[in-house]
Amino acid sequence: MTLTPADIAGSVRHAALTADVTQIARRAVLDTSGAMLAGLHSAQADAVRNMAGLTGAQGAVQAALVLGTAAHALDFDDYEDVGSTHPSAPILAALFASLGARPVTIADILLAYVAGYETILLLGDMLSHAHYLKGWHATGTLGALGAAVAVARLLDLPAEGMGQALSIATSQASGLKRQFGTGMKAVHAGLAAQTGVLAAHLAASGLTASDNPLEGQAGWATLMGAPKDRAGSGRSLTIRDHPPYAKPWPCCGYTHRSIEAALRIQARLPRSPSARIVAIRLDMPDAYLDVAGFRAPRTEAEARFSTSYCVATALLTGALGPEDFHPAALSDPARLAMEARVTAQPYPLPEGAGDMCVEAPDRVEVTLSDGTVMSDSVAHVKGGPDAPLSDRDILDKFIACGGRPEEAHAFNTGSLQSPFQLFTGLLP
Repeated sequence: MTLTPADIAGSVRHAALTADVTQIARRAVLDTSGAMLAGLHSAQADAVRNMAGLTGAQGAVQAALVLGTAAHALDFDDYEDVGSTHPSAPILAALFASLGARPVTIADILLAYVAGYETILLLGDMLSHAHYLKGWHATGTLGALGAAVAVARLLDLPAEGMGQALSIATSQASGLKRQFGTGMKAVHAGLAAQTGVLAAHLAASGLTASDNPLEGQAGWATLMGAPKDRAGSGRSLTIRDHPPYAKPWPCCGYTHRSIEAALRIQARLPRSPSARIVAIRLDMPDAYLDVAGFRAPRTEAEARFSTSYCVATALLTGALGPEDFHPAALSDPARLAMEARVTAQPYPLPEGAGDMCVEAPDRVEVTLSDGTVMSDSVAHVKGGPDAPLSDRDILDKFIACGGRPEEAHAFNTGSLQSPFQLFTGLLP
């Protein structure tokens, strides 16, 4: 079985906006727009914006870099488990940055978003979880290719042109997991969005690239760690089958199951001052803890990848929000002491397991000073397909991130026709 850029483009270009697909795409657009608004003046987005001002760079390519970085800066944007990416950040940043290229409607954006998203699913399935485990940040690699196809769809390129955009993007798609816990991690989403815009416009301008850069001994998929002779599993890979996971907390998705377990325990803790927590045990798959295992985090970026810090905060406060990653929270003596009581016990994933494996749950155990032991285990992550956030949750999150409720409601109901009405604060 072969899988060429033309195959992928032909598969995703004719996706239809059925009622259920439209709803999934609308939720993703609103959710990621909120994350983008919240991160627009983060340290990472400010650094990218300052660089753009110093170099004099302008236009859609530079706007995509800023918006993609902003969308991923707080780690509040969505993710998916087939390709292990944060898909909507690079795709929507590239699309929003490209809105001035031609007159578009909300439906055009949704169609382009679905095309980019399903490209990521197809390629993620081709690479398998081995790509992520090898050390690649798939948001930077797969995200760039998805963004390229999305913008090419927005420009109404034919399937051949969309395939060329994908092929062009393979020459620049990158991102290393070694950058997790630093400000650079968020910039990967911006670089992926930037690559997508550049690749799509180069294809529209007539630049040609390899018809099949993906397969073969020196192909992109092989170099990126795809299993030998793999060309996809053959399973259905649509946004309907694999919708994005929306985040209830602004930190790495691998911390979320432990956070939920900790919050459940916190709600049951006795309120007696003498019943204090003396020890916390965290059981978590080793592949996930390798990513989210920072201890005694010193920076906001490290804290978002510290399951021990997130669990300690949840047990102390009964909540977890953007303010819990500010410097004052990181230096709070009570949090530092609670985080120090966590003992993390990694265990191996089942052979062949993919991302967010429900057969490998997170478990939190708390020991109190009177000897009482309380525990909870979570397999299905909150915000995922088995425990989705409600439409109201998504709307409330968008508003809390700085979005405007009237326009958001109009967008959700389909009465908002112009994207400029909803995204005025984001557009270049």
